[in-house]
Amino acid sequence: MHVPDATYRLQFRNGMDFAKAVELIPHFVSLGISHLYASPVFTAVEGSTHGYDVVDYNEIDPALGGEEGFRSLVAALKAQGLGIILDIVPNHMAAHLQNGWWHSVIEWGRASAHAGHFDIDWHQPLTLPFLGRCFEEELEAGAVRVAFDRGRNCLALDYSGALYPLHPESYGLVLEGAEPTVAKIAAIAAAAEPREADRFHSRLASLLQTPALMAALDTQLARVSTDRQRMQALHALQPWRLMDWRSARDHLSYRRFFEIAGLVGLRVEDPSVFADTHRLVLTLVREGLVDGLRVDHIDGLADPEQYLDRLRHAVGNRTFIVVEKILEAEEPLPPEWPVEGATGYEFISALAELLAEEEASDLWNGTSGAQAAAAIRECKLMLLRHNFHAEVTRLARLVEEESAGGRTAEAVRQLIAALPVYRTYVTDRGATARDRRIIEEIAARASDAAPAVQAEIEDVAAALLGDGAAQGEFRTRFQQLSGAVMAKAVEDTYFYRRGDYLAANEVGADPRWRPGGVRRFHAMMLRRASEMPKGLSATSTHDTKRGEDARARLHAIGEAPDLWATAVARWHEMNAAAIHCLPSGVTPEAAMEQFLYQSILGAWPVELIGQGSLPALRERMQAFAVKAAREAKLRTNWEEPDQHYEAAVTAFLAAVLDWRNRIFLDDFERVARPFIRAGLVNSLSQTLVKLTAPGIPDIYQGSERLDLSLVDPDNRRPFTPVSLSAEQPRSPTKGNFEDCKQWLIAECLRYRRQIGADLMRRGDYRPVAVEGPAARHAAAFLRQRAEECAITVVPRLVLGRLDETRLHVRPELWRDTALVWPEEGEPRQFQNLLTGKLIAARRRLPIGEIFGGFPVAFLIQA
Repeated sequence: MHVPDATYRLQFRNGMDFAKAVELIPHFVSLGISHLYASPVFTAVEGSTHGYDVVDYNEIDPALGGEEGFRSLVAALKAQGLGIILDIVPNHMAAHLQNGWWHSVIEWGRASAHAGHFDIDWHQPLTLPFLGRCFEEELEAGAVRVAFDRGRNCLALDYSGALYPLHPESYGLVLEGAEPTVAKIAAIAAAAEPREADRFHSRLASLLQTPALMAALDTQLARVSTDRQRMQALHALQPWRLMDWRSARDHLSYRRFFEIAGLVGLRVEDPSVFADTHRLVLTLVREGLVDGLRVDHIDGLADPEQYLDRLRHAVGNRTFIVVEKILEAEEPLPPEWPVEGATGYEFISALAELLAEEEASDLWNGTSGAQAAAAIRECKLMLLRHNFHAEVTRLARLVEEESAGGRTAEAVRQLIAALPVYRTYVTDRGATARDRRIIEEIAARASDAAPAVQAEIEDVAAALLGDGAAQGEFRTRFQQLSGAVMAKAVEDTYFYRRGDYLAANEVGADPRWRPGGVRRFHAMMLRRASEMPKGLSATSTHDTKRGEDARARLHAIGEAPDLWATAVARWHEMNAAAIHCLPSGVTPEAAMEQFLYQSILGAWPVELIGQGSLPALRERMQAFAVKAAREAKLRTNWEEPDQHYEAAVTAFLAAVLDWRNRIFLDDFERVARPFIRAGLVNSLSQTLVKLTAPGIPDIYQGSERLDLSLVDPDNRRPFTPVSLSAEQPRSPTKGNFEDCKQWLIAECLRYRRQIGADLMRRGDYRPVAVEGPAARHAAAFLRQRAEECAITVVPRLVLGRLDETRLHVRPELWRDTALVWPEEGEPRQFQNLLTGKLIAARRRLPIGEIFGGFPVAFLIQA
């Protein structure tokens, strides 16, 4: 199997294409990665900034360089000994007219050859929620007309340039009363059949090559477009209905990706759909061009295990496969899945244990686990009653045809609200003991929370565990929905409301989490070594809420919560005038103000901010603040933005981050300075752990240096790689931190690739005890295989304990503190890979001696 040594996540689009990626290969080589880990490369909606809105799975996007460009990139990678892992998106496609399959379904309805590709409820017309207002209002305003689509060679309803094809059977109504030369188009359409769609379109194209006939058709279409009654009738004849985009929450006939109506769910559980959507990627794998696959949003699929079995069978055992799966605390990756692991969000959660101050009672006392759980439940119920109302109504009907919602719908809501994980995996093959236990537990919790619908809760729980076709469809839809609700309720609602400790608000984080410290970190790493040693170890991704260095910095707040709280109160007073002078009298609430101050700290530059760099920070923060406020769904939201509130928030930031506001800026810089320095050391600690702990290090583009990005799209900005000088940095400071971090990565990856390859891939994980007065300020672990071993040692909780000029913990902290060699082994002599210093074999290894001239240490056998 092509198991990577280390991956480098590259986001294509936003200025990055295959040719530019080829130019980066020398950087990849110098960094030491083994595989480029590419975001989706298949043809997406024109202008896509991410590639997850695929319109053609069987074409590599010409905007990136097409198949020829892709093959050139792979050849250039292989020439340097590198491979490639592709991100594939089996859950959804773009519900866009550029998608030929979707266009066919709109044109022919359920008779389309591609109707079965999409997860559509055909008990009603296909809903197309893409209008700014309801159809009648748009029609009255003259925004909808009939047109001939010259690209697709069919009649269509034209709404702002989007051409929705008419069913050929409705051409007669359009052409009624037209001159005879035009009217014969209706006869051709009446005889058209879906299986001969290409022939039908070609006939229309040939017929309308005559300018006079095209002009006559245009005249007829213009006349019909002004006939409101005929236009209403024409719309009613279609197998689809155009409607206001806001109506998707109440009336949606297809499964979507989360709340995004522009992404329609696929039925890859159907073998023919799997074949159609995977034809090209399987060809690339079989030709040896692609070494691995990353499967996006595995929890959105009807039957993840079945899909992965089919994928594994198709690509063979030599292909590396990881899945995007959010694992809750103590939740294992299903052991029956034939994959190497997950994409690494659980690794970020483990690092939080390492970096967070477990004794920060001031931060955690205000929000108990029970309070957080209650808040999450309320967020889930809000979304289920509003944003996902259509999905809940469909589920209720599947359980009880006559219910049309009502009590059964409430039972569905209460069960999903009680679910502690993203989803269960019950299929026609039955339920595992774990899933059965989860369903029984959530039924009990839901009944306690909503006793008025206890009978319906029991019925719905029985349907989840029952047999039969009706129960099977309900079970599938319920499990596909629950993950989307969890993600939107926690990551995209609650974490934008909670502003006291933003480092904990990350994808995959437990909202009820309290730091467990080094002991829990070791426990999580032991599980990782046992259950998922080939999973990716991520610190930043395209979906993380903050870049890894911003998060490492914000963890330091837990070490001085009183200092931070006092500063926030002071800044509130300093900026009171800015708050009270905002337009329309609307002001950001205290919670939002605190959320913004922490966010500014996360993005604050390492060096002193200058007048020239302030506007860029201000612009980034304003865009982020609007997104954060909408995600919180308290004062504004995506469906009904409160422009006054959003203007107030952006105006507040404009005033706060203004060069003339020097009193605040200088004070913020003074307070931020120790947090920034501690964050840089935290960053080196988490980087070394990522490089040496169980798992495969994954480096997000640009994060080999300083990653202070905010949530997307901020974290998808173009980046410029930097080549290190021949003189390697050995003593980190604020000024050379980026070089030091990049050098650390390159040194450790070189070790992983060469003399430490077998140890890093297959070695056991063993916690190493630290004893002495400063024991809680360091963590260490040993990787061991046979007689070979290496030790990772990192500092933690270093705020206020650093040298004034260098990023070193002051030596006096480590007095009388040492690593303790395991009793059952003989001490060995080591060499610190990062300093070259030899460490003599002893039972107790002094921490101060181990670190020497670098803030973290990686000890290899001398």
